[in-house]
Amino acid sequence: MEALSVLEDKIGLLVTLVKELKTQNEALQVDKQKLEEENKELKVENAKFAEDNAQLTAQLKSIEESILKENKQVKELDQERSMTKAVVDDLIKSIDILVERENQQ
Repeated sequence: MEALSVLEDKIGLLVTLVKELKTQNEALQVDKQKLEEENKELKVENAKFAEDNAQLTAQLKSIEESILKENKQVKELDQERSMTKAVVDDLIKSIDILVERENQQ
């Protein structure tokens, strides 16, 4: 009889343990569902960021190419200015020489 009482107590403890485990399992399932939803939202957000990043990378490349082109044009203009200055300097020297010759005559 005493063994039966011990067995009943153990069965009662097992039933209580099973109920606690079911409650914990339900809470974990709810947490899992929330995490899955959050994960899905984060994946969508990540995809948007990846798309934005790709667009910004393309814009940056375009800007860099534009800057390089503009730098090339500035160098070309500097060269033209230097050449023009040299021609003007030569012209001024020639005029000075002519004026000097005229003054000497």
